[in-house]
Amino acid sequence: MSPIDVLLVFLAFYPVVSGAAWMVGGVMFRLLEERPRAVDPPDGWPGVTILVPAYNEEKVIAGCVQALRRVDYPSLEILLLNDGSTDNTVAAARAAARGDARFTVVDDGVNRGKADRLNDGIRRARNDLVLVTDADTHLHADAVTHLVRCMLRSPRYAAVAGCPRVTNRGRVIATMQMLETASLIGLIRRTHALTGWVGTVAGVLGLFRRDAVLAVGGYDPTMATEDIELTWRLLKAGHLTGFTPNALVGMQVPETLSGIWAQRTRWARGQGEVLRTHARTVARPKHAMIWPIVLETLLSYVWVGCMLIAMGWVLILWVVSPGDTRFGSMLAWGVGVAVIAMIQIVIAVLVDFRLDPRLPYACVLLPLYPLAYWTINALAALTAQTPGLLRGPRKHRVIWDLPRSDT
Repeated sequence: MSPIDVLLVFLAFYPVVSGAAWMVGGVMFRLLEERPRAVDPPDGWPGVTILVPAYNEEKVIAGCVQALRRVDYPSLEILLLNDGSTDNTVAAARAAARGDARFTVVDDGVNRGKADRLNDGIRRARNDLVLVTDADTHLHADAVTHLVRCMLRSPRYAAVAGCPRVTNRGRVIATMQMLETASLIGLIRRTHALTGWVGTVAGVLGLFRRDAVLAVGGYDPTMATEDIELTWRLLKAGHLTGFTPNALVGMQVPETLSGIWAQRTRWARGQGEVLRTHARTVARPKHAMIWPIVLETLLSYVWVGCMLIAMGWVLILWVVSPGDTRFGSMLAWGVGVAVIAMIQIVIAVLVDFRLDPRLPYACVLLPLYPLAYWTINALAALTAQTPGLLRGPRKHRVIWDLPRSDT
C-alpha cells in the first residue's frame, strides 16, 4: 500500500475503531463500576478542603456558595480564593457564606491566574484531600462523598474526576455541549477509568491527594490547560487517576460562537503545550502507563488534520469535477462517520440517562451535532493546537481571559 492508501485507511477507520472502543468501555464501566457502593470508610470520613478560585465572579459566586452550603459531608473546609477581582466578588462571597464557619474568603488583590491561586490554596489546605471546583458551578450535595469513596478504593489514586452537567441549556450551542459531555467526555472517561488512567481531572470538579500534587510541583501557571498538564504529571509519577460519574456538578458553558471558539482554542492550545512539554520524557519506560493516553491524543490530532484535508479535497472535487466518482465515495464516508457519531451519542444517552433524565431532549440536535461541532473542534485544533505543539507553553502566567455567561 502506498502512503496515501495508508492515510486513507486511517482516516476511514480511526473514528470507527475509537468510537467502538469508547462505547464498549462506557457500557462496561456502567455495568461493572458505576453501581454505588454505599459503604462508609471503616476509619471514618477523612477531612476535605474545597478550593474555589474566583476572578470577577460577582454574578455567580453566590449560587456556587449556596450549593456548597448544602453539601452533605461531615468534615469540610472551604476556601474561596479571590484572584484580584475588580468587581464585588469578595463582598458577594462573604455575604453568601455568612454564618457558616466552614468558609474562609482568601482575598488577594493581585491577579496571578488560576494555577497560582490553586497552588496557594493547596498549600493553605488543612486536609490531606483537596477538592477543586469553579466559581460558576453548583456542586451536588453528595458529590464529595462519591469522590472520596472512589479515592479510598486504592492508595494509588492521586486524583478522581467528577461528572459535569450543563446547566444553561436554553441555546443551541449550550445544548450541543450537553451531547458532547455525554458522548465524548462521559464515555471516554469511563473507558479510561477502567484502567486507572483518566487523562484529565478537570478543574470543574476534581479531588486530589494534597501530598501527591505538592510532590509533582502543583499546577503549572504557564499552561493554558493547567489541569491536563497536572494530571499527566501525576500519571508519570506512577499514580492512578479515576472517575466517578455519580459525583455531579452543574456548570455553565459558552452560549455564543465567540465564547465557544475562545474555549476550544484554549483547550486545543493547552493540549499542544502538554504534548510538547512531555514529549521528551514520555518515552521512558518508567512512564509507560501514560503511553496509551499520549498515543490516543496524537492519533486524534493527526486524524483531525487528515479530516480537514479530506473536506477541502471534497469541496475542490465538487467545484472542479462534480461528476467525479471520488466525490461520491468521500461523501458516503462522511455520512458513515456521522452515523457512527450519532450511534455513539445514543449509547452515551442510554448510559447517562439515570444521571440526567433531560438528556434525550438534546438529541433533537443530532443531525447538526457531528458536522457543526466537529468542524469547530477541528478548526480550533488546527489553529491553536499546532502552535502549542510547535512552541510549547508561553513564558508568562496564563490569566483569566474567557467570556463568562451571566445566566
